[in-house]
Amino acid sequence: MLDRRNAPAAYPVEKVLFPSPSLHTLSNGIQVWVVSAGEQEVFKLELSTKAGAIHSPLAGLAGMTASLMKRGTATHTAQQIHQDFDFFGAFWDVQASLDQGTFTVYGLNKHFNSLLPLVAEILQEASFPAEEVEKELEIERQKTKLNWEKTSYAASQKFRSNLFPSDPYGRFTVASDFDALDQQVIKKHFEGTWKSQKPVIFLSGKISDTQIAYLDATLGQINFNSPAISIPTLQTAKEPIRLREEKEGSVQSSIRFGLPAISRNHPDYFHYSVMNTVLGGYFGSRLQKNIREDKGFTYGVSSSLAPYPRGGYWVVGTDVNGENVDATLAEIKKEITILQNELVPSEELEIVKSYLMGSFTGELTQAFDIAEKVRVIQLDGLAPNFYDQFQDSIQNIQAQDIRDIAAKYLNLDKMHEVIVG
Repeated sequence: MLDRRNAPAAYPVEKVLFPSPSLHTLSNGIQVWVVSAGEQEVFKLELSTKAGAIHSPLAGLAGMTASLMKRGTATHTAQQIHQDFDFFGAFWDVQASLDQGTFTVYGLNKHFNSLLPLVAEILQEASFPAEEVEKELEIERQKTKLNWEKTSYAASQKFRSNLFPSDPYGRFTVASDFDALDQQVIKKHFEGTWKSQKPVIFLSGKISDTQIAYLDATLGQINFNSPAISIPTLQTAKEPIRLREEKEGSVQSSIRFGLPAISRNHPDYFHYSVMNTVLGGYFGSRLQKNIREDKGFTYGVSSSLAPYPRGGYWVVGTDVNGENVDATLAEIKKEITILQNELVPSEELEIVKSYLMGSFTGELTQAFDIAEKVRVIQLDGLAPNFYDQFQDSIQNIQAQDIRDIAAKYLNLDKMHEVIVG
């Protein structure tokens, strides 16, 4: 009979060998990374290209271009395009991040051949009708105004701007920025990025050779001349900036506390990631236990490492009542100092290792999730065995490694601080 007074035995999570994708090259040179797994007749196509904020000279231009690509082509209106995707039961989106533009389609395999011509048409013939441009610009103006009313949004934007003051990574968008965008500006950006830059494709699901062949017959026949786009070296602020901005009527204050950090291809990345988890990277972290559970200052506090191909940053973020701002900052600094000077107890370290290993293996159960990691490897220029190295690092890291990384990187004198509220 099961004795429920005793917890079942727990065992370490074993290393899982990261699945290897297959690589196919289309007639026009496009690389297609394929993760074929699962029994469901579904697919996810993710096309990534040089159309992110770093490829744009104006704030808001990359995102606006991506959004308006869904608003019509030379032969189809926005309504017709959306009706076609809906008819085939597909979900699709076009977005621009800091580093990439991404065109994503989820669908059923039986409709793969019907959906790809739509993708090709949008990539080459997006028309940006004047009435759609004006409508979308006004929508984005209003959305941006509303976002800036949120202390958490304002704090995050200004924090990144302080870290990277003269770089697209630090560029934020305000409502008036959309006044500089019009149909011609957006078309020019589209033609220099989405239409001309050769993308990389990540295809996942239950994928067949027939689908690869049809991909070549459609997207593989597009001529991408890929003109050179100059990307400057990432520049960070020379001195830490501390900003406190009052927001009338705000009940809470949003805190962002951190500094420039490293990218995934840095040799210290794995240890940095584990150290961040101990401090504030999961629900059982030290910051959560101290500031949320013990002090009751907030519903949630976390630290995160944001790695980008050109660099990155590390930040602690939380929302607290205004009278608790200074006390919260003091506790954050205290926890950092403890981590820099004391060894993490073995029991706590084992919990963190189990959490990270369990989380990672849980992300390898579906082809779509595996393809996301393949995408990171390829776009960040990482080693093919990056995630195998990551698991090895988790399993082998010692308490002194965490202490040393915290001492090396979390310099309190170099921390940027933004409080809005």
